[in-house]
Amino acid sequence: MNILDFEALKRTLLEYKARRVMLTFHSLGDTDSVASAFTLAEFFTNATVATPDFITTNSRRMLVRLGFDERRLTTAFDNSAELIIMLDVNNFEDCGQFKGKLESAKSKIMIIDHHLAQGNRKENLLLFNDESYNSASSIVYEALKEVGFKFTKETAELLALGIISDSAEFKNSSARTFSEMGDLLRMANMNYASLIPILQRIASPEARRDSIIDLFNSKPTIISGLLCITGRARDHANQSADNAIRVGADIALFHALNNEISFSARMRPPLDRELGLHLGELMKSLSPIMNGHGGGHPCAAGAYGPDLTKADEFSRAVIDAVTAAVAKRYPKGYTSR
Repeated sequence: MNILDFEALKRTLLEYKARRVMLTFHSLGDTDSVASAFTLAEFFTNATVATPDFITTNSRRMLVRLGFDERRLTTAFDNSAELIIMLDVNNFEDCGQFKGKLESAKSKIMIIDHHLAQGNRKENLLLFNDESYNSASSIVYEALKEVGFKFTKETAELLALGIISDSAEFKNSSARTFSEMGDLLRMANMNYASLIPILQRIASPEARRDSIIDLFNSKPTIISGLLCITGRARDHANQSADNAIRVGADIALFHALNNEISFSARMRPPLDRELGLHLGELMKSLSPIMNGHGGGHPCAAGAYGPDLTKADEFSRAVIDAVTAAVAKRYPKGYTSR
């Protein structure tokens, strides 16, 4: 494994600009990962964008609204690629059906990510991992700007949407975030408000009603000074968890039961840093309880599994882990800074 600094990242992009490149990301590609991949595809002369399975509804809507051809997105692994770039993910396990192919790949694999580094040790692996960035889109913007890429209105909008999405609508931001957003909005000749309809779809009245019912039926608990809301969602656990954070929860955990259990967890930034708690790692580590899988970001993560009898046990395990993390950092109870 080779650790890249920013200058080495730029050199690698330029070295492979005219060579065959495959761009990919984690399972269920989100706005940040898809925006990063499709923008980088505009930089390379011969690049494909491959998803291990699906991309989110928000990501698909973004591509359609901005005029990017969805047919460019494939589920086929490009074995002939000279460079594979993994965006917004730092391990093979979260890449679904691509896991085995990445492990056996002989070509160079470059990770561009803003999360805590994982223990990858492949000799052909190039790693640029910098947690000072709040999104992969932020890294891609800075790198492409430095190598002289000519941003179009559409690529500027893509990266702006990726930054907004992974910064939790600027709750997890730095001075660099706002500087980048200013640059991208000027390039796109847009204001912030005009991007929101692309990023967020107004749900149907029925869906909003159900989400409100989920909150009314949820269980709010104070854990050592933190408000934690847990509950069962009628349909979309992620929407209910997001809404719980919006109305004041510090931590939210909702699940839905269909053919499998689907959990969504959210945490108010910057609690991940204050508590030393990474929701993605937590959900991944506990997912075997329901014979499933999990992962995600420090403050937004999910898990799913086929064992429908384990919903309560999984919920208790998550809450116990949160309680332990709070007690470790704040023995007398959490006090906001």
